[in-house]
Amino acid sequence: MKALNVLKYVGFGILGIGFVIALVFGVQALWNWLIPELFNGPVLTFWQTVGLFLLSKILLTGVAPGSHKYNHKKDWKSSFREKYHQQGGCGSMSEEKA
Repeated sequence: MKALNVLKYVGFGILGIGFVIALVFGVQALWNWLIPELFNGPVLTFWQTVGLFLLSKILLTGVAPGSHKYNHKKDWKSSFREKYHQQGGCGSMSEEKA
């Protein structure tokens, strides 16, 4: 039974690596098709595309572990509810939960 679980994790790991490699090749193909013709830009190699992916990950999401745990939607919802009830919204929070 444990061997099946190990094989499952190895299989998902191989699929994940294959997906990332296919994604990099797809971005490389799009870049090399569009950028040189439209902007006279450079043609990228595989490793340059991987570097571009890593750079965009760092710039767009950051590198701090656990930085996505904080849910900003809860703050928005709670502040909206507070403002709504302060302005005389219909019913209070305690009546809705009861």
